[in-house]
This record gives sequence, C-alpha cells and structure tokens, in this order.
Amino acid sequence: MRKIITAILVSITMGVGVFAQGVSGTNSDVFDSETFETEKTKTQIIIPTEQHTVDQTASVKIEYMPMYDEARIYYECMYVTYDRGEAMNTVLEVLADFQTEHKYVGYKYLRDDKEKYFKDDRNRRKAQYISYVKFSR
Repeated sequence: MRKIITAILVSITMGVGVFAQGVSGTNSDVFDSETFETEKTKTQIIIPTEQHTVDQTASVKIEYMPMYDEARIYYECMYVTYDRGEAMNTVLEVLADFQTEHKYVGYKYLRDDKEKYFKDDRNRRKAQYISYVKFSR
C-alpha cells in the first residue's frame, strides 16, 4: 500500500514540476499584463487621405481602437453649411474605405449616430456628426 501511495505522490510531483516549468519559463508568445494594459487603452487618431466631403469646411477624423476593432468617426463642419444627408454619406464612404484598408468583412453600429452643435475656440458655430461602429473580420 505504501508503494502505491508513494508512486502516486511521485507522479503528481513530477506532473506539477513539468507544468510549472512551462509556465515559469520565458516565452515570447506570453502576453504579460503590462503589455495588455497598454494595448487595451491604445487609440489611434486617423485622418483619412480621401475625405469624400463636398463641403469645403468639412473634415473627417477616425478614432480607432485596434484591440476592440471599434472606431468612432467624426464629421465636422460649419453650422451654416451642415447637411445631415451629406454627413451620413461621407461617413459611409469613409467607413467603406477604412473597412477595405484594414481587411474587415463588415461592421455594425454600437450606438445611434449623434449630432452635436457647439462653438469652437474662435467663437464660430460648428456641427459635428458622430458614428460609433464595431468591425468584424
């Protein structure tokens, strides 16, 4: 009986030793927590080369979070020249370009699109159209 218990304890000890060695060894594929935290909060600000805007005062900006495959698209122009239809079409065209550039298959809206009106630092009235999407591969 003692031999059986000793054999079981020795095999458990050896098994734990083999698994512990694989975990504690330095492996380049292991994603440590510091790298995870920096990648998790990383956001890229992208100004598309092709803006697809008709309005001369309009500009488009993308905030892209690669870890989550999410993006916020901002269309901003002067309040006087703002047209919601044009803003929607511009955002759709920029999304299509971004999707093909980053090899995504499709996307879905995470929230309803928003419109925001404000005054900038030079006291000019501006309009902003914001779209929030999640891409899928």
